Amino acid sequence: FCSYRLLFTNLGGERRFASIVAKRLESLGALTQGDRRAGPSLSAYNYDSAYGKKALMVMYRGILDQDSFPVVPPGCSGENPESIQDFIVKAKAALVSVGIVRDSGGGKESGKASARIIDSDMNDVGRFLNRLLGLPPEIQNRLFELFLNILDVIIQNARTEGNLDSGIVDIKANIIELQEKPKTVHVDQMSGASTVLFTFTLDRGVTWEFASNVLNEKQKGSLGSSHDGFYESKREWLGRRHFLLAFEGSTSGFFKIVRPAVGEAIREMPSSELRNKYRKISSLEKARNGWEDEYEVSSRQCMHGPNCKVGSYCTVGKRLQEVNVLGGLILPIWNAIEKALSKQARQSHRRIRVVRIETTTDSQRIVGLLIPNAAVEAVLEDLAWVQDIDD
Repeated sequence: FCSYRLLFTNLGGERRFASIVAKRLESLGALTQGDRRAGPSLSAYNYDSAYGKKALMVMYRGILDQDSFPVVPPGCSGENPESIQDFIVKAKAALVSVGIVRDSGGGKESGKASARIIDSDMNDVGRFLNRLLGLPPEIQNRLFELFLNILDVIIQNARTEGNLDSGIVDIKANIIELQEKPKTVHVDQMSGASTVLFTFTLDRGVTWEFASNVLNEKQKGSLGSSHDGFYESKREWLGRRHFLLAFEGSTSGFFKIVRPAVGEAIREMPSSELRNKYRKISSLEKARNGWEDEYEVSSRQCMHGPNCKVGSYCTVGKRLQEVNVLGGLILPIWNAIEKALSKQARQSHRRIRVVRIETTTDSQRIVGLLIPNAAVEAVLEDLAWVQDIDD
């Protein structure tokens, strides 16, 4: 058993060294275990990935005024465009000083066209992190935080669209139960091995009682921050405000986030994002009413409301979910499953994912293929066709 500790300061540029180590250790895990369980936490430090390269390009385009940022830059306010423009000026000057942004020779009269980044630098994450080390701490950390926030958005979009490559995925929820007796949906004629459909019900929600107890324990143990507490969104989403519990995370300036519908978020939220998007609630009664209302509504509909385009198959922000997993014999019928999924209308329903799920009641563990609810009928029809051919 080996234990690794990555030591670095809070300077953004120093994450370059953690990124190198994380990339090497993740490769080791993939070689020795056959999946990526060797270091799921290390992947958070591997910035030199396809997603990292895309995030860097998006950030550079925003700094060059070629496109808008998908997030509000750290230390800026969405209600104050001048603060964002001031950040762009400072960021551009900083990148000029370390040789990333160059002058094309157009001079002041050409304005935006006079600043450029050569193509080979646009997605060179290693060079970006190296050059960050030559900048003063304030702008260094603001640039790095902006890069991380854009990276989070890109990864979240990939996850929503079903394009995130994350190896074997563990499905987590507060309550996971097998809905009914597993169904045998295919039997291989040569080996007699079966393919079985497991249907699970998931409850990802967090009750008000549990959330308030978590906050009380934090405050009682003197481990909390003055910013810990319940928050509501400043803006309404489809006529509703959303509520969350935030408390100081493992890294200074970042907060762990717990939501009534989906529990604790994987990503810790930067304090700047928390301030920009949410306001702290002083009234516990107001927090309780909002939390319990969202907890109840999320049991029957997703966060897009009753008129969601995906309909009942949408799981975004939905507390209670049904999950279908094909286990048992898979390889001989892989093509049939792939063909059935390829017919689905939504991109997120076409991708094959290998998942691991464990019931919370009797600790029954299943590893298999996740079949989107919208595709279950099509998959079963194609498996019946395979069965007919075998017969």
